[in-house]
Amino acid sequence: MNLELTNQEKDMLVMVLENFIPDLRAEIASGVKHEWKIKMHKEEDILKEVLEKLKGLK
Repeated sequence: MNLELTNQEKDMLVMVLENFIPDLRAEIASGVKHEWKIKMHKEEDILKEVLEKLKGLK
């Protein structure tokens, strides 16, 4: 799948992810149910991958 973004859109997504991922990490650490933690860890991994891909775009 290809997704075309303007530089402004890419920068905005990077900013949103950089702000959201630490919040997600804090939520995971806050003691939610084990099943939720597993799901949230997977979500965090995916979001980190997306962030790295976005940062690699020129």
